[in-house]
Amino acid sequence: MPNIFFTHENLVLAFPLLAVCTTYAFFKFIPLKVGIPLVGAIALIVQTRNKIIASRSTDEHIDKTIVRDLVSDEDALAAKQEAKAEKKQRKADQKLRERLKAERKKESNKNEMGDEDEDADIINAFAKGSRGKVKAK
Repeated sequence: MPNIFFTHENLVLAFPLLAVCTTYAFFKFIPLKVGIPLVGAIALIVQTRNKIIASRSTDEHIDKTIVRDLVSDEDALAAKQEAKAEKKQRKADQKLRERLKAERKKESNKNEMGDEDEDADIINAFAKGSRGKVKAK
């Protein structure tokens, strides 16, 4: 039967009354010369405990952030180096393409000019006939 009266809902509803009664009993039965320093000491202990917990969690957080920062710096440097290498490779590929394009263009011009030169030589030789040759005696 105690479970009927002592439930979580009843405790939540009774908490303000319990807090008022406890505060009244504290100040009624404990002298102020002892009670005020006692309350101050308890408040100080709670505050230091909270600061210690916060500093521990901050230290872990700082350690994690420091590690993350160091790793991200190294990753950034590696990414920059990779970007530079890619850029150099692209420039080299572009120069190679331009050079090959220029060589192809030069070869095509040479072939066109070569065909015309050969045709011109053949036509000139035919037009001259045997007159252009000097007999060596």
